[in-house]
Amino acid sequence: MPTRPPASFRALAYGIAVSALLSAPALAQDAPVSMVEIDQVQLDDTISLLTVEIPGHVRAASSTVTATGNTAAALVTQGDIDADIAQAQDGAAGATNKIFGGSARETVATTTAYGNAATGGTWNGDTYYRADQVSNGNIEAATVVDMDRTGIVVDTTTAIANVSSPMNENGRMEAFQTQEANGSVTAFSETGIDRVKRAASFATVAGGNAVSSTGSTTTNLTGAVQTTRAGETISARTFVDIGEARDVLATTTGFGNSATLHNEWGYATLGREGSELFQGNDATIGSETYVTLNSWSGVATSSAYGVGNAATVSNIGSDTGLFAIQNNYGDVTSIASLNGGAGTGTGVLTSTAIGNAATATLCNICGDAALQGRTQQLNHGAVVAQGSIHMGASGTVIGAATAVGNSATYQSTGD
Repeated sequence: MPTRPPASFRALAYGIAVSALLSAPALAQDAPVSMVEIDQVQLDDTISLLTVEIPGHVRAASSTVTATGNTAAALVTQGDIDADIAQAQDGAAGATNKIFGGSARETVATTTAYGNAATGGTWNGDTYYRADQVSNGNIEAATVVDMDRTGIVVDTTTAIANVSSPMNENGRMEAFQTQEANGSVTAFSETGIDRVKRAASFATVAGGNAVSSTGSTTTNLTGAVQTTRAGETISARTFVDIGEARDVLATTTGFGNSATLHNEWGYATLGREGSELFQGNDATIGSETYVTLNSWSGVATSSAYGVGNAATVSNIGSDTGLFAIQNNYGDVTSIASLNGGAGTGTGVLTSTAIGNAATATLCNICGDAALQGRTQQLNHGAVVAQGSIHMGASGTVIGAATAVGNSATYQSTGD
């Protein structure tokens, strides 16, 4: 049975990644450069609460609740930018959103809780971006919808300890971030509605650390060191109970560390030789979706996805690289349930649990771009995927449960 690498090994990986970035050539100074330094410390809690009561009927009901310990943005439309952001959050961040009462043609509930959130970049120039984020408090987002009727309902509930989003268009980007999630993260959504006439959509996400790097006509070099603490829990749960429904989509996602890079028309790499993306998850990951429908039509979907570490890079038309080290020590569990009476459409259930997942995709339109990289994966946690379907008469029922310890895919597709 594999043993956990010593702390010295993890510290070495961290040091290599940082030193490699710092030794990279500085951005050219041909054009004026915007220099931005942001240093933020949040010591106490940040709490946001909203209750919306609908006594009768309204055309639209919309509620947005956000709680963030620290938020920073360094963005310019022209020229180069050099952004250096440091964020530390010690208190809890909690967002609670409630809608209840009669009826509405459209019902939209958006609930977001972050420990730290940072973004930076330019639309015409070069981007040098550095973010260091530490979240020590618990993060929680909760949404409750309890109504008689609605035409459309959209419920989005998100809780993430650290979020970093570098971007660039028409230039070059070098982006690096360190993220530490040292508390528990919970995203919870509960809905009870007698009737949904047109469509219902529910998306619940809980995560430790998230990096999302985007570029267009850009040379994109993105790296990160992401860690979560042992003994903590990252949990995402969705409960849906609708009497009469049509086209219901409920998705739940729980992750320890996630790093994504989406680029087009320029060399892109997530991690580099000697400065690999490092992801270490020690938290317990849980993703649960429960959908109950009395009568329904169209498509009813219950989906749960849980992953310890996830690294994804996609690019169009240019060379692409993924260099990653992924170590998962936390248990990962996904549970999806779909229960209902008679329906005239299709019932779909998916439950997926993965220890480590790495994917590099190149859309090779010109035919001469290449993939490169190396992925090292170690999973030491239990991986469990469960699913259950109990439906009345229906056109089609589709179910899938998948548990994978380690998954790595490098793929190139044509036009």
